[in-house]
Amino acid sequence: MTDGILEGLLPLARYALAGLALLIFGACAAHMARRRTFVPQEAYLLSVVHRDKLPLQRHENAVGRSPQCDVVLNLPTVSRYHAVIAKRREGWVLFDTGSHGGTKIDGRPLEHRAPLEHGQRLTFGTMEFIFCDPAQDP
Repeated sequence: MTDGILEGLLPLARYALAGLALLIFGACAAHMARRRTFVPQEAYLLSVVHRDKLPLQRHENAVGRSPQCDVVLNLPTVSRYHAVIAKRREGWVLFDTGSHGGTKIDGRPLEHRAPLEHGQRLTFGTMEFIFCDPAQDP
């Protein structure tokens, strides 16, 4: 008797599991489609020495020597993963990620995190930049 019930439920379970897998896939795809990866504003770092513009195109921009970083600074005084510049609801924020060379804002050492304002000078190791956010420009 139980063998007959199990044989009847097995095809039903196969369809139910396939349907559940499709639902999970659809939910994941919808979440990924809603996820914002690029920032609509055009904030950037302006090199003090070379006057190069390094765009901040994501909500979280890794700064460091590693080629995987969003802003690559190839100097020995810059750590592989030196800092993160992130867009939050309240504005842009700079995080130091335990770098060896240190991170400074307007010449003051950054302990962990600080809000950023247009025109501030940021130093990663020995490289100096000006943070530019056209949305904050008076």
